[in-house]
Amino acid sequence: MTHRKKKATSANVAKETKSAMASLMAKAGFNLSDEQLERFWAFYGLLVRYNRELDLSRLVKFEDIVVKHFIDSIYVSRLYELTPPLLDIGTGAGFPGIPLKIISPGMKIILAEPRHKRVAFLKKVIEELGLADAEIYPHLVGEHSSFAVTTVITRALESVEDTLTRVRHFLPRGGKVVFMKGPAAQQDLEELSERNREMFSAAADREYILPGSRHRRRLLVMEKQEDYRRETYRIMKRAGESPGREITSDDNKTFRDFKKITTVEGIKKTGRMLVAGRKEVLDLHGRHPSLGRSLIIRDGYAEERPEMRELIEEYRGRDRLYILRKGLFGELDIFNTASPLLEAETPPVPPWEPGSGVGCTLLVPFQDPSNVGAVVRSAAAFGAGEIVLLKEAAHPFHPRAVRSSGGTVFYGPLKRGPSLQEAADLCASRSLPLIALDAGGESIENFTFPERFLLLPGVEGPGLPAMLRARAVSIPMSGGVESLNAAVAVSIALYAWRTQG
Repeated sequence: MTHRKKKATSANVAKETKSAMASLMAKAGFNLSDEQLERFWAFYGLLVRYNRELDLSRLVKFEDIVVKHFIDSIYVSRLYELTPPLLDIGTGAGFPGIPLKIISPGMKIILAEPRHKRVAFLKKVIEELGLADAEIYPHLVGEHSSFAVTTVITRALESVEDTLTRVRHFLPRGGKVVFMKGPAAQQDLEELSERNREMFSAAADREYILPGSRHRRRLLVMEKQEDYRRETYRIMKRAGESPGREITSDDNKTFRDFKKITTVEGIKKTGRMLVAGRKEVLDLHGRHPSLGRSLIIRDGYAEERPEMRELIEEYRGRDRLYILRKGLFGELDIFNTASPLLEAETPPVPPWEPGSGVGCTLLVPFQDPSNVGAVVRSAAAFGAGEIVLLKEAAHPFHPRAVRSSGGTVFYGPLKRGPSLQEAADLCASRSLPLIALDAGGESIENFTFPERFLLLPGVEGPGLPAMLRARAVSIPMSGGVESLNAAVAVSIALYAWRTQG
């Protein structure tokens, strides 16, 4: 008999407590559906069960939890329209995110909480309450974080200044940051930095009394006014959380393959190259998008420019984004650009057909890749009809050639030519006008270039054989200077030709 009475009393208490919860909610203006009430009740049960073990909340009384956690979390939705997706920063045991999700089940929400015990609790809540489109970000939100959200909300004690600084790099223009504050929030606003004052403006500012209590609250909503975005890419501790494929060891086969194509031998053998420099990478991708294979960035790389962020996301979507430890990245980034490297197929260079060019056809014998790149850049700038790379010339897609060309090797009128001697023989047999660039030639100041001709500079150091200097032009110099850099000399000659007549 006594046992039955206790059982009935326990059942009555449980029923009464759930009814009390519904009553408190109704007084605050929330008439919960049966499903919503069941979820709030289940959430309450989990809080009570795990609070002592996991240190979830200082509130332990039933009414305090309902009013100061549940109602406090959802009342903001009556004061301001929250646009999903929603990021809840410093959610702790799930406030305000979980209550907001219960009353708006279709809202996509991300709960950001770095403390492991609370993350475990949040996972249990999401599972037991059956909350779809609710995910957990188990890290501190910072410069490395990125979210596709339009609204950030927080009940955390952090200042408005620190939170805005924490989220401004990923929040889009027009995105909102919703602060659930107490009456002392005015000091936060007065302490805002000049940068955050420029970037954000107040979209809402409302003081109110929390229903069911005498506690004063203040709702602040800050709206982002700029397009500024900054994405930081890091190798994460947990497997599978990094935004790209991780390479952390020089024994990695892919890294060894990348290392090979920093040399001309590797480029020739594989037909692939590494392109360094933001401009060069974007230029190649824009002109020849099908040539790109992989994009390589260093751990901690941060990017603000939209066009480069788009490229990174494209390769990330193709699962061809690699994130390397800084030391490994430095072995590939031979120019210390610190910007993304593009692994790409080398563009095709068609064979030269002697006599097909118009204006100036430049023959390039240079063995220094930097000179090759520089002269290609100048030839393209001054409008040379063809740029013929002789067999003696350095590879046009050697990293140093690409760098000194400013990317011009990707779109200049390059042709694959014969050897220096073979080119000379072709000119002789076909009566093609060959003009050498040599210190012993006629001064370029008095020279008249023909309508169509081939310009041949000498190889660095030895210059040209005597038989190729029969018709030559020279660049006058002041006494005491023995010679000009090969690429500089060609640039001057091309300028003289271009400005002739």
